[in-house]
Amino acid sequence: MADSPRPAATSSPRPPIVIPTNKVTVALPFSKITVQEPGQELTELAAIVAELAALVTAAAAEPEATQLRLRAQALAARVR
Repeated sequence: MADSPRPAATSSPRPPIVIPTNKVTVALPFSKITVQEPGQELTELAAIVAELAALVTAAAAEPEATQLRLRAQALAARVR
């Protein structure tokens, strides 16, 4: 018996599967970061926050208001 030739494949080859990735590379400029003394604006802002906290304490005699005032005054003292 003679071998009959095989019929040609009727299906076309599948396209390659493309899988997207979610990788992101982030470069941070650590060599550009500088530490500075607080500016005049920050000092003034801390003083305003301390004054506002004192007003809140006077208006609402709550323990939380007193703690807020003390924290704001400590911040203003550190920034000066």
